[in-house]
Amino acid sequence: MGTKVQRVGIENGRAAFAFQEVKQAKEGLKENFENYRSYVKKMPSLIQVNGLGQALAFCFQKKGREYRSIYRSIAKWMKEQFPGQFGKEDMELVEVVVNLSSADYRLWTMETLALLDWMRKFADGMVKDDAEAAK
Repeated sequence: MGTKVQRVGIENGRAAFAFQEVKQAKEGLKENFENYRSYVKKMPSLIQVNGLGQALAFCFQKKGREYRSIYRSIAKWMKEQFPGQFGKEDMELVEVVVNLSSADYRLWTMETLALLDWMRKFADGMVKDDAEAAK
């Protein structure tokens, strides 16, 4: 029973974090929020096809603010969840990911996909809110 309560707490924390990140992205990106939403929706496929490391490297190298915003959100969440993995010098997310063990890599992939699922839901909701407000 304790495990189930803990899982709900983790999921709620992830949802609250995702909501705040998407809300900040919407405020910061304004007219580019639709692109952000599209990219958030594409990220799980990128991860599943290419792997977490490749997908994060793709986001890291992109010049657009939308992908960089997604990357920063994932990095921020992972630093909260796994602070010991980032070392004393506050390593870059992609640097940490490419040095993970296979077991940790799978765990981080699942955690990132779970976060992106919440981000997608909130981004969809915020776009729909805008569409309804425009009517």
